[in-house]
Amino acid sequence: MGPNIPAGRDARDAWRALSSEARRAAFVAAGQGIAPPDPGLSWAAAGYGRLMARRLRIAVLLVPLVFLVVLSGLVAVVVTASTNLTVFLFAIVLFLTAYLVVILNVTRRMRRYQRLYNSGLLGIEAVQLGMVDVAPSPAVWDARGQSEFTVPYQARIPITAPPDRLPADPVGAGVQEIPARRGALIAQLSAYAAMALVFWLFAAVVLVVGRRDQAALAAVGIVPALLLTLLLALLLVLVGPSLRYRVIARFTPAGWELPAPRISGSWAQVREIRVSSLTVRRSNAVNAQLAGYRVVALVVDDPERQLAGLSSLRRYLIRRTMKKYGSPVTIVASPRRSIPLVDLVPMLQRYTDAPVNWS
Repeated sequence: MGPNIPAGRDARDAWRALSSEARRAAFVAAGQGIAPPDPGLSWAAAGYGRLMARRLRIAVLLVPLVFLVVLSGLVAVVVTASTNLTVFLFAIVLFLTAYLVVILNVTRRMRRYQRLYNSGLLGIEAVQLGMVDVAPSPAVWDARGQSEFTVPYQARIPITAPPDRLPADPVGAGVQEIPARRGALIAQLSAYAAMALVFWLFAAVVLVVGRRDQAALAAVGIVPALLLTLLLALLLVLVGPSLRYRVIARFTPAGWELPAPRISGSWAQVREIRVSSLTVRRSNAVNAQLAGYRVVALVVDDPERQLAGLSSLRRYLIRRTMKKYGSPVTIVASPRRSIPLVDLVPMLQRYTDAPVNWS
């Protein structure tokens, strides 16, 4: 049950129907990493932010290709015309400067709209989980852009409040498992391994087949091969335990369990269900999909007891998690990673009456 967000032309029209003050408020909220003050504004901001971020992401991918074609043409012209070397180097410097200016500007705009999408999505999820009032205000919409013969935007927003929360019934909830969607992670690790292999093979061919004076050329393959190999090893250390289990979390009437970090406990220990945005350095610049990831932390009694019996490295990593989210018991909620937030929180509420809070 993912959030219903406008897409394409509908997203553009909804954003344009907002008042200028509402659009400014949406960008201010996005810059602060919080939800907009109105559900309708959240709905429009999420749709438009996602639309623009996707377009600019395509531009980020195409700009290097365009500049590569232009650079190839520039080199061909210089070689054909036998241009002076100084002029050639000056042209290359200007070209690279222009490239950096363009790519940095496009990337900056993409991050801006990714933050807008993330902010709007926070607001939609808060409404769907009953954390804020569902009634959108007509004040955020520009009346001049709406006809009296059409349904006003505040009446079109497909965001509904959840039903009243029922008392927890762990026995009735039975056993629930959150599956681990490992396909994307395995594909990423495989890509790194393939790139490292290509560079190692290149270096090996140069060293075996090439002349002695070409040995320095092998460094072109050895250096990136070493970096990729180290990165792959680090990722395997960090995510290796997750790859060994087919479930991220398991809930039973007796309690909860996270198989990968090998921690578990009873529902009586849970004091709070805390929802946070995923905190990863430069996450929006690395992967736009991380903007929609949420971390659900079960705040438990005596969290240090959960670390007993773990390795030093695992304790260090979990303590970093505790510092970020306030608990060692964390589940990443995302349709691509596990399940949507609006499905995970109601699932937990079937087992515990602990309050749900946003941080």
